[in-house]
Amino acid sequence: MTTALDLDDPAFLTGDRSAAYRTLRDEAPVLRTGEPGEETWLLSRHEDVQAALRATSARMQPPGQDAPPWMPDGPARRRLRANMIQTDRPVHARLRGVVGPLFTARRSDRLRAAAACEVAAELDGLADGAEVDAVALAARVPRGVLRLLIGMPDEDWAMMLSTQIDFLMIFSPFPLPPDHQARLDEVSQFYLDYFDGLLGRLADPPELVRRLLAAEENGELSRDEVLSLMHTVLDAGFETTRTSISNLVELLATVPGLMDAVRHDESRIPGLVEETLRMRAPVQMNTRILVEELTASDGTVLPAGARLLAVIGAANLDERVFPDPGVADPMRENAARHLSFGGGLHHCLGAPLARVQLQETAAALVRRFQRIELAGAPDRHPSLIFPSLSTLPVRMHA
Repeated sequence: MTTALDLDDPAFLTGDRSAAYRTLRDEAPVLRTGEPGEETWLLSRHEDVQAALRATSARMQPPGQDAPPWMPDGPARRRLRANMIQTDRPVHARLRGVVGPLFTARRSDRLRAAAACEVAAELDGLADGAEVDAVALAARVPRGVLRLLIGMPDEDWAMMLSTQIDFLMIFSPFPLPPDHQARLDEVSQFYLDYFDGLLGRLADPPELVRRLLAAEENGELSRDEVLSLMHTVLDAGFETTRTSISNLVELLATVPGLMDAVRHDESRIPGLVEETLRMRAPVQMNTRILVEELTASDGTVLPAGARLLAVIGAANLDERVFPDPGVADPMRENAARHLSFGGGLHHCLGAPLARVQLQETAAALVRRFQRIELAGAPDRHPSLIFPSLSTLPVRMHA
């Protein structure tokens, strides 16, 4: 197959990927890249990405290893080995079993009021015609929820924002340059130290923290795992939520008639949220390593041991599943078939909570504002996996 995709091209990393993704789906749904012995297989069709994410035998790390072989010993490797998102069974099942009961749909809905209050606090002071950076606004929305979950005080928030993007390098599917690895080690150590110190400051720990400490006391968790789970709740509860809220605002500002349609019928809010997640997946790609061979939709047999890069962003725009995938339709009946929350054993634990926060933000926006318009050019981080908006200047019209 002659189709090529430059994964380092700045235009691809920061721009509209839909055309490149469509070319992949149509011409190279299984694209083999890399040198012999170090190949990566890119999957771009919904059927194949879903199969890869749901394969119960597939792994996050190579068989017999608990971290990428290219990652040196140090704080980042220490953090990754205890990171629920990147571990395999039985460690993954043990970690998920500790915190999973606190993230059911019913429990997440109990945090709806906290999310609504935080959104209201951010929007109440905005005058008609106010110009704001929607990314900065979105970053503040999860504060109330995270305050209740892990007890992180508001005064620590700015410190978190300054380091979070760099930490995301821990999810790189490829070896990091030495300077990036050094920075990742630095921020990983920062977070381990921060949460260890936070535990010493919490006079009345929230339920989640009490549950983690009890699991440590009975030998179910190590101290690194306690600290890593607290950071995972912050990381997953903040970064993807901030990204998705920013993307939601961008859609409302750029799709003609969308805001009016949702305002006139608020039953469309959940559909708007699902369309935002489908069209702007906060995590564009995810990795898996096959233990058993997998046959793709085009007949390609992926061998055991193959490293897969499941391109979620491309799968979510697959016209085989979503007719007119580039149209934001809050009435789309199957929008929730998107794969933005992953799948299988590693399906996002915080998906119900993310939906609650997005729904409350969407409701507040359409009730308080008649129109949102771009006030400048949006800008995105040049990231293969997390191309989140870094700035989104908008003007809010009451």
